Amino acid sequence: MTITDSFFTKWHKGCAAFCVLLLPLTACKEQKQAPKPAAKANFILAHPQDVELLVDLTGRITPMRVSEVRPQVNGYLYKRLFEEGTDVTKDQQLYQVDPRPYQAALDNAQGKLNSDLATLRTQTLKLKRYGPLKNMDAVSRQDYDDTLAAQEATKAIIESDRANVRQAQLNLEYTGINATISGRISRSIQTQGALMATNQTNPVAIITQLDPVFVDIIQPTAEQLRLRNRMANGKLETLRGAAHVPVDLILEDNSRYPLQANLLFTEVVSNQETGSVIQRAIVRNPDKLLLSGMYVRAVMHEGMEKGFLIPQEAVMRGLDEKPYLYIINKDNVVERRDIETQRMQETFWVTTKGINAGEKILVSNPTSYRPGQKVQSEEGRTPVGEVPE
Repeated sequence: MTITDSFFTKWHKGCAAFCVLLLPLTACKEQKQAPKPAAKANFILAHPQDVELLVDLTGRITPMRVSEVRPQVNGYLYKRLFEEGTDVTKDQQLYQVDPRPYQAALDNAQGKLNSDLATLRTQTLKLKRYGPLKNMDAVSRQDYDDTLAAQEATKAIIESDRANVRQAQLNLEYTGINATISGRISRSIQTQGALMATNQTNPVAIITQLDPVFVDIIQPTAEQLRLRNRMANGKLETLRGAAHVPVDLILEDNSRYPLQANLLFTEVVSNQETGSVIQRAIVRNPDKLLLSGMYVRAVMHEGMEKGFLIPQEAVMRGLDEKPYLYIINKDNVVERRDIETQRMQETFWVTTKGINAGEKILVSNPTSYRPGQKVQSEEGRTPVGEVPE
């Protein structure tokens, strides 16, 4: 073997060994470049059903009747005849103003009436005597006519006296201040011995009727128009058998008021500053739990419409706080879908806009996916729209 043959033989053997060392590295590189399998994603099918439309609004309790107790005569407050903060009935006496000056005025008016009645009797008897004498010219015609005119004037004075007596009697009755309505009375603003005046600015007490009471509900005009459009387009049905729109009341401590209110009417004029209208409901209040001026949440049962029940975990919110979710299209690609949520029902969001029947809604940790991502979809839980038992 020549020197050249020995060199080439060794060179070939070295190249072969080097290639053997490179094979695992090439295999690893090819393994890293293999495409990743699509992530698995659980979905549920959107299934429409009839859902009740509930509108959550702000309401305020307004008493059905409010009566400001005011004096109708001047005088000193003689006595208070009720217990503050209790229920009073109509025509119940609440205060007594010093009646003595008004009793004296009544006695004076009655005495004046009695005096004029006596004068009238005298004039009447005198005319009876003058009648035959006038025909015999025993009494002058002038005397007879003067007596007749005096009698007519006395009759007019008597009518005025009787009016004065009635006024004096009325003033005496007004010294007893009575309740004009039944309800709960406030604290007494004036105390015994205070001077009462008919033209005073402040009332002496306030009576509020608390059973039943009104609930004034503020509804944006835009929301009212949407509801009317849904009803006009046949998308919203009124509750069957309901004479009025029922309203549930949620109190300030988030407890539900046990009795249901009924909607009475809607104002025909909207507030130009707030763009809202007032809707008035009425509710019984036998335990006086609802007080005048109290704020409540009024949940109105507007009707039934087709909608979807979406699991709470499937709904996300963006920076603008608007809700959205992910759906899986026919190519198994994730898409974002903006929706409108109405309310919560158990662990579901109720929505009527943004979803179509039969669409696949991604429910397995949707925040870990992104729009445009390829996934392997697997049906997970109850279809959207059916509440599990």
